[in-house]
Amino acid sequence: MAVTLAVTEEPERAAARVAVGGIPAGAATLTVERTSPSGAVAGVRGAVGASASGLASYVTRDYELPLGVALTYAVTVYDGASAVVGQASAAFELTYPDLGDPWLVDLARPLNSLPVLVESLAELSYEAATGVHRVLERRAPVLTALPGWTPAAELVVVTATEEERERARALLGTGYPLLLRTPPAQGVGNIFLGVTGFVEARASRLAQAQDRRFRISCTQVERPDPSIYVPLAPSTYAGAKATYATYADLLAGAATYEGLAYTYPSGVADPILPWLPDDV
Repeated sequence: MAVTLAVTEEPERAAARVAVGGIPAGAATLTVERTSPSGAVAGVRGAVGASASGLASYVTRDYELPLGVALTYAVTVYDGASAVVGQASAAFELTYPDLGDPWLVDLARPLNSLPVLVESLAELSYEAATGVHRVLERRAPVLTALPGWTPAAELVVVTATEEERERARALLGTGYPLLLRTPPAQGVGNIFLGVTGFVEARASRLAQAQDRRFRISCTQVERPDPSIYVPLAPSTYAGAKATYATYADLLAGAATYEGLAYTYPSGVADPILPWLPDDV
């Protein structure tokens, strides 16, 4: 049976669900990649060199795909000697309105990603490695220069609810780079940012208003290696044990392992814990 690849939209996180079928016996690993119109190839995080041993099918999510861009996904399956034993590809485009909210993507906990209102990304500040050497009796200096560094910026976003506030604070404080995703019409596309500091402020002087403005000091970084920076499944065994009293309850609430790992139980939103308790 030939290897198959199906890519479908998961609108809750503006993500792509990538399903691989027909994995042949003897398969050892597989890699899923996407190619953009520019020709750039990016591995899907967590699906680069992923184990395929004993599997007939494999499912992953791509939380980082560009919004509103025609892409081609491809999967390559390898045996234990790293020989190719199966390949498949599929075209996919995540439709997204040009005026839709940008997304902040949490690379460590992808279900903590959230759409935000971007208030400002006014300028990108580029520094260059240069040396200015003044020479006696010569008006013009001797200048040595190397390629400029990636830019620094201040990104200002606004959250509207207490849950969004907690999620933004958790995302910005992980120590991991984050991804800002915008539709192409907004002029940014996908940009990976390392956070060097952030300020949380009230957007309104009314104490009961939950709006918060986050001023984020950041620097553009390269996309973290998708085979090293691998996200954790959002749900854990401890969480499932605390939610379901019996195994029968678990089966009734989550029919498959995929459903258990990538969705939260009914009535549970996103269990992002505050940094410190605020009721002591």
